[in-house]
Amino acid sequence: MTIKEFSRLCGCNPKTIRYYDHVDLLKPVKVDSTTGYRYYDEDQALQYVKIKNLQIAGFSIEEIKGLLDADNDTVFNAFSEKIKDQEDRLRKTREIQQSYLDEVNRMKEKVSQFRKGVLNLTEDYDPMEEFGISAEEYKEILDSLTGYLENRKLSEIHFDYDLPSDGVQPEEEPEYLDILNSPDYEVLCEQHGWEHVREVMDRFTVPDDGKEYMLLFAFSEEKENQMSLATVLAVILARNATKRMETRKANPNFGCNVTKSEDGKNHFWVLVEKKEKE
Repeated sequence: MTIKEFSRLCGCNPKTIRYYDHVDLLKPVKVDSTTGYRYYDEDQALQYVKIKNLQIAGFSIEEIKGLLDADNDTVFNAFSEKIKDQEDRLRKTREIQQSYLDEVNRMKEKVSQFRKGVLNLTEDYDPMEEFGISAEEYKEILDSLTGYLENRKLSEIHFDYDLPSDGVQPEEEPEYLDILNSPDYEVLCEQHGWEHVREVMDRFTVPDDGKEYMLLFAFSEEKENQMSLATVLAVILARNATKRMETRKANPNFGCNVTKSEDGKNHFWVLVEKKEKE
């Protein structure tokens, strides 16, 4: 019978039969060399039933091929194994569903505590001594930071990373761990042994060249509140950059990274990426 007649017998679209032919699941018994017409035997309708149901059950094409010549008992056992796999997957999904809300709530609490900690620690600094700015300007910065953190929703935060496989813990990007030895960056200027951030703040200017710049601070143990210091520092740098660029159309890229000093002294580097960003 023709493919049209065979598809009518099977109750499917001829395109389905052509697809099964294309993936070598259900080949016609004959193909007319002149017209190209495909012809099927009515007994192949049983193969169609097997293929269709295995496909609906989620078997892959390769799995279906392995069952084409199997007897009904073997096919039935294959269905049983598939059901078990899907039940295991469903059970795991239900477990994840149960733990999801608890984990979200725990993370929200952690984020809330982190924000409170940052804001509390920022109060430990003398703005003039540490940053070389007035108390009024420092208060304005903290008010801005407070408003941002309080209004920032957890759902708005974008985490840009790939999930590791096989339980491997995610690692920080190498360029941030050892940027001083990175072949992609070169040091423009550096200062060592300083006491307060204000001593190095004015050393960084933002060229209008479209390159990416990185500020690297290594703080001594005396500056225990490194996280809050880094946060305030980033805000001040952003404000200073904005002031310098009010009349400029392009905003250059720069980042700021804070690490712990290995020799007990404070260090500062300005690095620039060697290659242009595409």
